[in-house]
Amino acid sequence: MRMNYDVFNGDADGLCALVQLRRAEPLDAVLVTGVKRDIALLQQVEAGPGDRLTVLDISLDKNRTDLQRLLAAGADVFYCDHHFAGEIPASPQLETLINPASDVCTSLLINGRLQGAYTAWAVTGAFGDNLRDSAQRLAKTL
Repeated sequence: MRMNYDVFNGDADGLCALVQLRRAEPLDAVLVTGVKRDIALLQQVEAGPGDRLTVLDISLDKNRTDLQRLLAAGADVFYCDHHFAGEIPASPQLETLINPASDVCTSLLINGRLQGAYTAWAVTGAFGDNLRDSAQRLAKTL
């Protein structure tokens, strides 16, 4: 049976990114999260061929070993984050949306992917990540 996993940082940015994505693309998924700064979350997932992971707001660099394990097991992964990633693994099963710029957070990246469909959630996530200028700039479009 195919499994879906939503793996996300338990802070405002991670939560708001997930809310936007699941409002746009509803999906039954196992939720894997932790308290703020508990980001070694991929180690909690056992996935294989046909399984799909959505990973939001956790450092690829700090989850690299488990990401490579999951890709080798045949899982498909969408990885969206704003933290330092280091070298991104080359895999046809991996789709990334990563931007480590200092004025970007994961909620803003998802907002762009969804073409502003749930901008209020992106603004909330940006404020939650202390990106006041980015949040205020985006809030003006509401």
